[in-house]
Amino acid sequence: MIVTFKIADIVFSADIRYRYTYEMMREYESSEEPEFFVAVTDEDIAHERELSPYEGISDPSLEFTAVYRKYIDVIMDRYDAFFFHCSSIEVDGGAVMFTAKSGTGKSTHRRLWTQRYGDRVRIINDDKPVIRRIDGTFYVYGTPWKGKEGFGENIRVPARALCFLSRAEENSIGPIDTVTVISQLFNQTVRPTDKKLMSNLLDLLDGFIRQVDCYDLRVNMNPDAAEVAYEGIKKGLSNED
Repeated sequence: MIVTFKIADIVFSADIRYRYTYEMMREYESSEEPEFFVAVTDEDIAHERELSPYEGISDPSLEFTAVYRKYIDVIMDRYDAFFFHCSSIEVDGGAVMFTAKSGTGKSTHRRLWTQRYGDRVRIINDDKPVIRRIDGTFYVYGTPWKGKEGFGENIRVPARALCFLSRAEENSIGPIDTVTVISQLFNQTVRPTDKKLMSNLLDLLDGFIRQVDCYDLRVNMNPDAAEVAYEGIKKGLSNED
């Protein structure tokens, strides 16, 4: 079946084979006119199976991932947008992103924020938000690809802070150098092989780190870790767009 979706304020149609994919994306279904179309082939599913680290993953799950990959390819080319592997929340009107190597504890740290600050925190996306530049401002968008726990909303929030998370015995937050920021961003996004797309991505990343405040956040995952982090970034959260 062909279904139209609106993700990151971008409307597109997809040829969906499996009900699973539709159910995972139905929150983003749209009646607006699509701007492009994607379809997943048998070859695409086979390719996703080769890339997947998991044994025995189902074809419906692979289709869901393949739709995501095709969508990302288009928006990187046409819409000043990129995917970023992170856990993202809204607090005090701004988006805060936590990124780290897999297994470091992004989702665990995000959970500390929801426990500490309650309704002041909204989870934008816990795994694969889209970052998009519109009229010079970068926004963090929720997407259907929310990670294994499925936390996220169909919202957009202006990007304010980016925290590079690592484990430590004591909680601390401080500035981080630009070289490290660029390196880590590259490790947590899709790096295109096409030269034009790579140039677009480099321009986006440069603008992104100029707009958001970037931090070296070291935490021990005790409950006060969220408070230490918040106190370190709160001045920049409520900037006007």
